[in-house]
Amino acid sequence: MKINYVPIGEYIRLVDERNTKSQVTLLLGVSINKHFISSVANTVGTDLTKYKVIRRNQFACSLMQVSRDEKIPIDRLVEYDCAIVSPAYYVFEVIDNKLLLPEYLSMWFKRPEFDREASFLGVGGVRGSMTWDDFCGMKLPIPPLDKQRSIVKAYQTITDRISLKRKINDNLRAA
Repeated sequence: MKINYVPIGEYIRLVDERNTKSQVTLLLGVSINKHFISSVANTVGTDLTKYKVIRRNQFACSLMQVSRDEKIPIDRLVEYDCAIVSPAYYVFEVIDNKLLLPEYLSMWFKRPEFDREASFLGVGGVRGSMTWDDFCGMKLPIPPLDKQRSIVKAYQTITDRISLKRKINDNLRAA
C-alpha cells in the first residue's frame, strides 16, 4: 500500500483561546524532550490573562530555536483537562479525528526524522526559529485510520514495556 505524504497544515488548525478571566491557573511549558512540564517561570506580577489555554488532546509547540536545539519542543496534552501555556507557544488541534488521530500525530512528532527536517527548515539568525507556515508545510504520511490505530497500539505496547522494564531495573538496583 502506497502512502502519500501530505502537509501537516491540511490536518491541523491553530487555537487561540486566552485565559481572559484567569480561570485556569495550571501553567505548563514544553521541554526539549517533548513533554509537558510544570513551568519554572516566576509569574509574580505576570498578567496570566494573556496566556493561552490548552485543552486535552491539543498540542503546544515552540518554534523558537529549532535549528539551534535541533528539536521542536512539542507535546499533546493528555494528563490534564486544561492548562495555560506561554503566549509564545503555538497551540493547535487536529481538525478531524476521523482522518488523523491525535495519538498518531503525537507519535510522528517524536521521530528523529521530524526534528531533523524541522532543524533544516529553521531560518537563519541567532535563534534559528521556524515559521508557522514552514511547520504547516512539513509533510507526513497519513495512512487509513485503521492503520493509524494499529501503529499507535504497537507503539504504545512497546513504550509500556520499556517503561515496565525500567521500573523493574530501578527496583533491582534499589534492592
